[in-house]
Amino acid sequence: MAGEDLCNQPGNSKILRNILRISPTSGLDDKSIGARELKALAMKDSTKVADAGAIPHLVALLSAGTLSVILEDVVGALGFIALENSVNQGKVAAAGAIPPMVALLSASIPANVQETAACALGRIVASNPDNQGMVASAGVIPLLVALLSADTPAHVQVAAANFILNLVVNNPENQEKVASAGAIPPLVALLSASTPPLVQERAAFALGFLLAKHAGNQVKVASAGAIYFLVALLSAGTPAHVQSEAACALANLVAYNPDNQGKAVSAGAIPLLVVLLSASTPAPVKRWAVYALGHLAQDNPGNQGKVASAGVIPPLVALLSASTPADVQQEAAGALASLVAGNLVNQGKQEAASALASLVARNLVNQGKVASAGAIPPLVALLSASTAAHVQYNAAVTLGNIVTNNPDNQCKAVSAGAIPPLVVLLSTSTPADVQLLAACASLGQLAQDNPGNQGKVASAGAIPPLVTLLSASNPADVQQGAAFALASLVARNLVNQGKVASAGAIPPLVALLSASTAAPVQEQAGRTLGELVTNNPDNKVKVAYLVTNNPDNQVKVASADGIPPLVALLSTGALANVKETVVESLKQIATCSPRNRKIMAAADVFTPLVRLMTDSRTTTPVFSTAPLIVEALLSDPRVRLTFASVTPFLPLMAVLQARSLDPVLRGTASV
Repeated sequence: MAGEDLCNQPGNSKILRNILRISPTSGLDDKSIGARELKALAMKDSTKVADAGAIPHLVALLSAGTLSVILEDVVGALGFIALENSVNQGKVAAAGAIPPMVALLSASIPANVQETAACALGRIVASNPDNQGMVASAGVIPLLVALLSADTPAHVQVAAANFILNLVVNNPENQEKVASAGAIPPLVALLSASTPPLVQERAAFALGFLLAKHAGNQVKVASAGAIYFLVALLSAGTPAHVQSEAACALANLVAYNPDNQGKAVSAGAIPLLVVLLSASTPAPVKRWAVYALGHLAQDNPGNQGKVASAGVIPPLVALLSASTPADVQQEAAGALASLVAGNLVNQGKQEAASALASLVARNLVNQGKVASAGAIPPLVALLSASTAAHVQYNAAVTLGNIVTNNPDNQCKAVSAGAIPPLVVLLSTSTPADVQLLAACASLGQLAQDNPGNQGKVASAGAIPPLVTLLSASNPADVQQGAAFALASLVARNLVNQGKVASAGAIPPLVALLSASTAAPVQEQAGRTLGELVTNNPDNKVKVAYLVTNNPDNQVKVASADGIPPLVALLSTGALANVKETVVESLKQIATCSPRNRKIMAAADVFTPLVRLMTDSRTTTPVFSTAPLIVEALLSDPRVRLTFASVTPFLPLMAVLQARSLDPVLRGTASV
């Protein structure tokens, strides 16, 4: 019955008829016709051909005895069956197609079959980690490297380069294997001016994936001379499709690599990339040119200045307009962010945003130039709900970078209406964690050291969603961003201190101090709690205002079981500024109530304090504040007894006596 149903489905009778034609008992003519027809049918509906059972019959023909004209159609059919279909990719691999198809790449096979086999194998491994591993293990890589040689026909070189990029994308292990097999020098050689443009394009494309997020391969590709060739391919005489891939590969080559950034600039990359931002340049080329400019400027103050001086800011700002494709907008915003202030970044609207982000990273001069060029209003417009998520992200990052430590730009961004859409992005319905993170960072930068903006951000309703984002169900980077924004909102702001405490921020912040929390999140939570529980206006790192003259908030910290985690941080490898914040917080808490002093003693606060006060590496703020905690604790007779019974206090006494503190402390030596 199942067989009858299969036969009765529309089009299946033709598929089955051609499967019969390629059976072992059929003649060569029938096999040739059947393979050719099945390839054509697979192009139209690969699932139907696979479900009809064609795969094992096609694989059976992958033998050395099959004529090359038939092999080409058989391999082509399998490639189309696997094309963008993960289920069929698995079926083709399970049927045993990979080893005989890999063998078809060897030197003794006709070029047209090699090309088809490389193309089909690329489709079998595309976005499929399991098949990527199986094909690599089948010995394909040395054969591919051989196909990149100068004496290989151009159409085979193109297929081999395409196969390599599908083999290595998102696969660090295969990136390493392909590079180690010697693929980089021949790929770089294919970038030369004597190579046909299509081969240049595919070689650049493959190199871009081979070195993406792989520092070792970045070095190898640069050492092979790729930067010179890639920069040369950016020139006006190069076809647009080649310029596009060259810019993308160059961006990946210089990303987070100061040496390669310097080499690319020395090779003349910046002016050529800036020319590609002109209105007449096709959008794909423009996108990757902006992407490359952003990576050249990222975390590189020298290149930030050079990129800005080359006149990149006005065209980047122009790319933020509503008429620009979304991906270009995104990169433009990101590049601007790199130019003015960098804290978060990493694809035009998309590309323009990304490039601007790089230009402003930690660069006050470029912050001013970008703002003066009119970037802020279009960036704010890109935060709207109708904008693609990845564009919103880069726009938010760029705004954060533009306003960091820049009161003028903070005011301009708020006047342009930045706060409401950023608050909307804090919603739990926001699709991407990166959006949440970018919104948190941008709101924090807008509010930082700006009392007026602190009030406006709070009035826009940012505090409750920021507190929600501290919960354990959120990713660590989102928790960290929310804690940062809250710290900016409460610093030197009594009204916001009360709102944040009332919104329930203290318990989740305390929870983030646990040993299982990622160190950067723990550090930011400690800083934010410092803002919430300490009073030290002379120290910008750990200014803590919420509980100054506010016993109610001090009690909230203690009630949230916050004291033991704070004490535990003194015994860990936490950063010095975290410990400085913790001791300030504990000093405030210790003076609040006898109950708090009892909890601190029970948490054995004396032991880490003794260690810190007798350690030459202890920073001055900790060394100065720790004795004040002891003084507050020992004002309680019951705690004094605990101190005498559990603490190796003689070294501490020497320190305290040397500091000539209160006589009650010096007297404890006789307890």
